[in-house]
Amino acid sequence: MKKIFLGIGLLAITMMAGFTANAQQGKWAGLVKYELKWSGNVPQGVPTEWQVKVFENQLSHGDMLTFGQLGKVIINAANKTVTSTYDFSMLPDEGPTEGMSGKWYVRSKINDEDLSKALEKIKYEYTGNTKEIAGVKCQEVKVTSKDEEGTETTETIYVTKELGPSMNFDLYPGLDAFPMEYTMQFSPELSATYTVVDLQKGKVKNVDMMLESGFEEISEEDFGEMMKVLFGGGASEEDM
Repeated sequence: MKKIFLGIGLLAITMMAGFTANAQQGKWAGLVKYELKWSGNVPQGVPTEWQVKVFENQLSHGDMLTFGQLGKVIINAANKTVTSTYDFSMLPDEGPTEGMSGKWYVRSKINDEDLSKALEKIKYEYTGNTKEIAGVKCQEVKVTSKDEEGTETTETIYVTKELGPSMNFDLYPGLDAFPMEYTMQFSPELSATYTVVDLQKGKVKNVDMMLESGFEEISEEDFGEMMKVLFGGGASEEDM
C-alpha cells in the first residue's frame, strides 16, 4: 500500500543468534533493524537504517515525520492504542509558535468501528509465495487499498508471524503479521523500501514501551493545528 505518511511509520534485518522457529507472535521481545533503499528525488541526509523496538504485543519507533528526531510512536495492540510523542521544547514561546513549546503526546484509541472502516478500504491476500529475510521465512502478501477518492493501488510486502504484535495498527491496520519488507511513499517523487537486516532478541523490555515523564497530553485537533503552523506555513488566529 503506497501511502504518504505525515506522522508515524518503521523497519530492516540479518539473521540473529538465538532466533528460532519456536518464536511466537505476541510473545517475542527484541530490536528489529531495517535497511532503507531510497528511490526518486532523494535529498541529502535521509536515513539509511531504521529500528523498531518490540515487546510482545507492543512496539515503538521514531516518528516518520521527522525520522525520529522530535518524537516517537508507541503502539499497544493489546489495548488498541497509538501514542505519538513530540518534543517541541526548543521552539520559542512567542510569535507563531507561542504556546507550542513543550513536550506533547497524543493518544488514540482504535475501536472496532474504526478498524472495520479501515478494512473496507484495504485487503490483504496471502499469495503462498515465500522468501527468507534475516534468517526468517516470510510470507508474501498482496495489499490492495483505496484512497479517499476511491483510487485503487496494489503493492507486495513480506511479513512474518514469528514476532511482533498479533495485529498491526501502524502501517497496515488489521494485518495479522509483522511487516519485514515494504515500501513507503513519502511523496510522488520519493519512496524508500524497508527491509529487515538484523533481529536482536531480548534487547527490549516493557519499560521501553512506557511514556517518558514530562509529556503533557494534547488533543488530536490541537496537535493538528500545531502541525499546520510548523509544516503548513499557517499561523494561529492570535497572529492574524
